[in-house]
Amino acid sequence: MSRAPRRRLFTIALFAAALLAAGCAAEDRPPPPSPDAGPQPKLLSNLNDVASVPVNPLAIDTVPARGEGLLRDSGPVSAGPRTYETEPGIEREVGTDKNPGTVRLLNNKAAQFGSFSAVILDRIYARLAIAERSEEISQTKLPEELKAVVITAILDKSGKLTELIVEQHSGKARIDQMMIDVCRKSIWYENPPPEALSGDGVYKLTIKMKLENFASLDEHHWSFITDLALGIG
Repeated sequence: MSRAPRRRLFTIALFAAALLAAGCAAEDRPPPPSPDAGPQPKLLSNLNDVASVPVNPLAIDTVPARGEGLLRDSGPVSAGPRTYETEPGIEREVGTDKNPGTVRLLNNKAAQFGSFSAVILDRIYARLAIAERSEEISQTKLPEELKAVVITAILDKSGKLTELIVEQHSGKARIDQMMIDVCRKSIWYENPPPEALSGDGVYKLTIKMKLENFASLDEHHWSFITDLALGIG
């Protein structure tokens, strides 16, 4: 075969390989918005369509003012003994030796209503521990640069979940979606304290969840270190 046909065959092979690699990458990442679509809002949906909205794993740097304010408020709330339910930032160990985890409160208001916050956190963690052991998630080796997922949940006056807002993406779409599903199924409260209502008459809970790879017996299935926190707006 002459050099010219060989060169053409080599070029075609490189082009095909590039198309294949691009297709594989597209499967793990939703397409970005079109340039003329204008500013794109954060994921903001009611519970009927939140699961069907694609999560953009690249949108991980901007946190709206509401979620940002909750994460920064961490002053003392009690002159008594420092405990998990009375002061922000104090961690409580949960999970097992194989699947360690911690839960904590993010701000003064969450500590002021410590029992309310603890019930919600425990319910989220219990369902999260199950989700982490699913085949899809346990086979995921997480990147070291993975960020926390931050979600604000809106509850009505009766304690029923009505809305979920993704304030910060982790950088891994399946982890974001897992946390959305967990929040949909585990955030509710019968007879919530009316004093915990926000100024506009709803309950605003911000949940922050960070995952890290912990151990693997077969280099295929992983357990995780889970850090879970909650703030009230």
